[in-house]
Parts: sequence; structure tokens; C-alpha cells
Amino acid sequence: MGKMASAPGLWTRVVASLQGEVPAGALESYRAAGASVYDRLEATDAARAEALSRGADAWTLPRPVVLQALCTWNAFVLQSLGDEILAADYQASPATVGFVPSVTASQCLRLYAQVEPWLARAARAASDASYELDVAVPADVPRWVEVKPCPAVHVQAMLAAGGKIRAHAEAHFARFADDSHEEHRALVDKLRGLLSEAAASLTYAEQLWRPGVPMSIHEEIEGKLKSALERYYHLGQLVAMPSLVADYGKAPVRRSGAASRAAGPSYDKWSLTDPRTRASWQRDPKADRAIDHMWRTDPDPERTRAIQAEIDDAFARGDIAYATDRGRPIGNYFCCPWSPIYEVKRPVEIGGTQLAAMETFTYDVSAEDVDRGGPFRREILVATFRSTDEVDYCVR
Repeated sequence: MGKMASAPGLWTRVVASLQGEVPAGALESYRAAGASVYDRLEATDAARAEALSRGADAWTLPRPVVLQALCTWNAFVLQSLGDEILAADYQASPATVGFVPSVTASQCLRLYAQVEPWLARAARAASDASYELDVAVPADVPRWVEVKPCPAVHVQAMLAAGGKIRAHAEAHFARFADDSHEEHRALVDKLRGLLSEAAASLTYAEQLWRPGVPMSIHEEIEGKLKSALERYYHLGQLVAMPSLVADYGKAPVRRSGAASRAAGPSYDKWSLTDPRTRASWQRDPKADRAIDHMWRTDPDPERTRAIQAEIDDAFARGDIAYATDRGRPIGNYFCCPWSPIYEVKRPVEIGGTQLAAMETFTYDVSAEDVDRGGPFRREILVATFRSTDEVDYCVR
């Protein structure tokens, strides 16, 4: 953990503005708050050591210890990735400490946003022997921010993060292999292969990288880095919960299939609005006009309703749930039609978008750009959401 950067001076702000960088104050706060990850690591290691001293092995650890280890690993990796990416950017651009490229800010925010939820689950497992996870595992690394070309500083940051995660993953695997018996050799070897694949991808990226490497190579390096980090993330979860190893890589993404029950002439125009706040929007004349405008402008309302039906189906199955932030409901999206914000519990495909466990999303439907000659917007918006009092009726 590095020190929190001091408040940037005027010259730093000027240089950052010229380079198109954004303030990193929120990221600094997340970096400081994440220090509890290391306390949880120590507590989890102590619980594991105690169970092993009583005769357990890597495959027979008590369920609470297993869940603590898995959740703590995820929090640790995400915190470490965020910390290392932020530190690497500061090291590469000392003139703009306190600011980062927008792609770096977005990526760090996605990583940090999942740290506290995993820590909360680890704490629950430590204190409640009956606790079971409410999300599917092994979970994936939060969705990567896509940008072309990828800034050199961001590539350097990912390289630094990859090296740190590799060291910890290799140490975790070595301990796991030592605590496994001969009867599990085939499955241990399967994980050894996963570790080797991750190391090969990371090493190749490291060998490709050098100062001044053509931008055309950045994308290939970035792809190898993402592949390595995703494998290391999975590996730590599999080591913590080896019961997952046999079926690893086999689970298909569930596809929501409710499109056939979508529509009809009497379809409720408020069907996209969060049921928890729908009544208040219905009492707002401006909101009522905004909803009517949205549906009048929609070039394919059947498609809009079909995707909502998929969402409703996934919600009914428990694949998704209303999202929370530190235990409190986030609520609805700030734009008309004020759709709920959801958290994914199990991998699912909705509206052609594949969603991973722990991701948060909303159904973003808007006619805001149509009057200016733009397209009607209908998409599954995956992002990091926070509660807000901001309201947008999306009517110009």
C-alpha cells in the first residue's frame, strides 16, 4: 500500500488537463479503504492453518474456511490490481500524480467497486457457519474497459499488476499442492496447467513490451495480460474451493428466454420503471410525458418489451437481483424510464449481452437523441453505479 497522494498543485492540474487526465480522488479513497483486505488475509490464513492442524487437507477444509478463502482471494486480487494500476500510472507519469487517464480511472473503479462486497461475504462466512454464497463462482474479473489504442501507461500498469498477482497465485498453488493427497493428483495437475497457461500469457506480454513499442502491438499485449489475469483470478478461487475444479470450464452461460411473452396492445407503459419507485413517477406529470414520448419514438417497441421480459425472467429465476451498495439499495437509474439497477448472481445472457456474476447493469432505453437525428437507444448498460439524487427526463 502506498501513501495517499497529496492534493495536486496548480501546475499538476494544468498538465493533467492538457493530457486529458481525470482526478483520482475517488480511487485514492478506495485504495485507502482497501487496507482491510490484508487483515482479512491474515485472519483467513490463520483459520486455514488451524483447520489443517486438526487433520484437514486442502480438500476437506470446513465450509466457512473455504468460503472465507475464496472471497478474500477475490477481494485481494481486485484490490491489488487497482492499487498496482494506480501506482504504476503515478510512477510512469510523476508530473500528474493525483490524475490518471480516463481508461485507467474507469478500470480501477470497476475493480475497487467489487472489493467491499467480497470482503463483506468473507466476514459473513467467518461469523456464520450456515452461510452460503449468493453468487456463482468462480467469478470473473470485472469487465475490462475497452479503448483503442490502449495508452502505454495503462499497459505498463497492467504489467506491474500481473507480476504481483502471479507471485501470489504461484504461492497459493504451491501451498495447495503440498496440502493435497495423491488421490487428487489429476485435478491438481489440471490447476497446474491453468497456472502454466497464465504464466505463459503474462511472460509473452512482458517479452513483447518495450519502450516505444508500436501502438499496433499494444492490443496484443493487452489481450495477453487480460488472459493471464483472468486465469490467475480463477485459479485462486479454485484453490480455495477445489470442489469446483472438476467442472471448471464446462458451465455454459444461461440464456434468458422470455421474449415470447413480451407484448400486446395493453402493455403497461411503466413496465420498464423500477417497481419500487414506479408509483412516485406515475404521479409526476413530466415523467408521464417523458414515458409517452419514449414509446412514441421507439422504432421497435416489441424488441424493447422482449428484452424487459428477459430481464423479468432472469429476476424471477434469481439469476439477477436488485443491486445494493454497502448493503443499501442503489435504486433506479437516473434517466427515463428509471429502470432498476441489478446485480448479477449467476452468469446470464440478456438482450444479447453476456453478464458475469457480480456485475451491475440497468436497461437503458432512451429517445433523447432521436430529435437531433440520432438513434433510439436500447441497451443493457453494464457499469459501476452509485445512489444519486440526479434526475433526467430525457426529453429535449
